[in-house]
Amino acid sequence: MDKEINVGAIIKRIRIEKGLLLKDVAEKCEISSSMLSQIEKGNANPSLNTIKSIAQALEIPLFKFFIEPEKEDITINILKRGERKIINTKKIRYELLSPEGSTNIECMKMFFTEKGAETSIEPMAHKGEEIAVLLSGKVKITIGNQSCEMEPGDSVYIPALKPHKWTNLDDGESVVLFSVTPPEF
Repeated sequence: MDKEINVGAIIKRIRIEKGLLLKDVAEKCEISSSMLSQIEKGNANPSLNTIKSIAQALEIPLFKFFIEPEKEDITINILKRGERKIINTKKIRYELLSPEGSTNIECMKMFFTEKGAETSIEPMAHKGEEIAVLLSGKVKITIGNQSCEMEPGDSVYIPALKPHKWTNLDDGESVVLFSVTPPEF
């Protein structure tokens, strides 16, 4: 069964967190203060256009009204250096940096151990999108039919489902730090 979301309560919580007055938000949305009050109390059902204008007035994305607020009792999960999961291939080592409980994003380090090492023969795609930064060495990133060389500090965005591969151009080790969402490993 679907869980009913109290959009009005979420609007009120965000408005108060931002220190905004009811009348100021109502004015920006071009609705009356009493209408916004009724929405916040759950006594009125706003149209999608009204919800959009409230989101704009609060300067938040629309989807924030439809997700659960974060729990206050967050547990800090630390993954110690010696406890990381490691995946070794012939020329590449991966270290999983994400601690347990990271369900929406994954962070990894990829170590190329010799020149010419590649993540795959042909570019491969997966469902996650990535952000990567080269920490050391020199690599080539191929996305689709385009290739670019990267030097330390350079970063790249790789869209979901876009075929890509990495190639080590350095005589020594190259290290790439990347995050993937949703997690892949």
